[in-house]
Parts: sequence; structure tokens; C-alpha cells
Amino acid sequence: MNTTMRNTHRLLLGAAGLIVAVGIGSVAYGATTNPSPAAADEVATVAVVDQGADPTAIAVSVEALSATDADGILFMVEEEKLARDVYLTLGELWGTPVFTNIASAEQTHMDAVFGLIETYNLEDPVGDNAIGVFTDPELQALYDDLVATGSESPAAALEVGAVIEEVDIEDLVDYLDGTTAGDVTAVYKRLLAGSENHLRAFVSQLERSGVERTPVVLDDATYSAILDGSTGSASNGGGRGAGHGAGQGRGGGWAGGRGGGRGGNA
Repeated sequence: MNTTMRNTHRLLLGAAGLIVAVGIGSVAYGATTNPSPAAADEVATVAVVDQGADPTAIAVSVEALSATDADGILFMVEEEKLARDVYLTLGELWGTPVFTNIASAEQTHMDAVFGLIETYNLEDPVGDNAIGVFTDPELQALYDDLVATGSESPAAALEVGAVIEEVDIEDLVDYLDGTTAGDVTAVYKRLLAGSENHLRAFVSQLERSGVERTPVVLDDATYSAILDGSTGSASNGGGRGAGHGAGQGRGGGWAGGRGGGRGGNA
């Protein structure tokens, strides 16, 4: 079922032997979204993620935005904020560089979605909300649960990161299946490639700590394909590279041909 059509889905966190069941799902925001329809042949500049770099701009055809797409965009920007805020909080707690690196990438992802919010004149649910503060109450509760779980141990924190990325990947795949908007598709594809890189980085860190993990949200085949870099989503040298920096091991690489490392940045 498409993520935007369901109220909640279960997220299981297996971290340091602790499994926490929490609810997460696409939310019908209380504020009314009023996308401004555009002519099918109109061209707009939309901010998208350039892997390992600042957001760049691409010209894509803009079509009238569906209500489903509008809800998805608004949920996705808060989901990316949740990832960023959890990583900033756990990174400060444990001093693990991978969290700081990936938190920076999540900010870039948020900026990409903000580009869509601006293009379609949607009401930004993030606003001036501080770290750990969310408009959606389910995401607020989820943030609190994730931080509590990740505070148990460094390994638990890394497992929280891996599960967040699994959920992001699942949601982005669902959103991509449900949209025909070219600009929305372009942004989601870039975010998907980034989330796959982040998942590889967290799994690599866990393996370096002697932890062998199994997927919590994704099916085994999809999970293995992502770790092997064979999903087709990563355009920057993903896979089981030598790696260096925060993403040691299954490095995702950078755009511009520098593959094989820095899996924590995308």
C-alpha cells in the first residue's frame, strides 16, 4: 500500500537486544495545503540533492500537484528532519563522526524538499521548530523513542540510524511509485540514493564493531541489494568499497567519480 494512503506503519527497532514498537506514518496535516496548479509545460527551478555537495538546481517540467503528492512532500520534510535531529542528538551523546556527517546530509535532503514546498506554495510544517520539535505528534513521539533507544549504547545508536534509513527507503520507494510529477520524482530519487548510502554507512560501522544485523523494515533481498550497491539508485559509486571516513567499509563514494568511500555523505 502506498505510504501516503495509510495512517501508520509499524517500525521495529532492534538495538542492543531492545526491540521497541513505535508508530510512524504519513499524516494528514491539520493545515490545509493549497498547491498552486501550473501549466503542464511550465518549467521551474527546483532544489535537489547533489550527492556530497550543496543543493543544486535543475529545470524540470512542473505539473499540477496532487493532494497525495502534497501530503507526501510535507511528511517527507519532517521525516528528514527527524533523521537529522536524531543523528545530531546521538552524535553529540556518543561522539561518533558518522552521525555528524549524515546529519549534514539530512539537512541537504531537507533543503531539497523545501525546494518543492516553495515551488508549490505549500505550508512548511517545520518553520522555526528547534531540534527535537515536530509539528506532527506521531513524529514527536517517535523522535523521543528513537533518542531514548539510541541512548542505551553506541551500538544501539547505530542500529537506530540503520532502521531510520530503512524506513526512509521504504517510504521513498512508495512515494516514487505513487507520483508522476517530474520534479517530485527527481528529488525523491536523489533522496533515495542518499538514504541507501547512509544505510551502508551505519551497517558498516556496526560490522566494524562486530555486530551482524538483519533488516528490520526492508525485505532480505532489497536489503542485500542495497548493501551490495546493486539497486540502481546510487549514482555515485555505491557498494562494498574500501571506504574511509565515517562510512568506512561499504562506502557510497561521492559524485564526480570519487567512488569507493565516504559512505556517510549523500
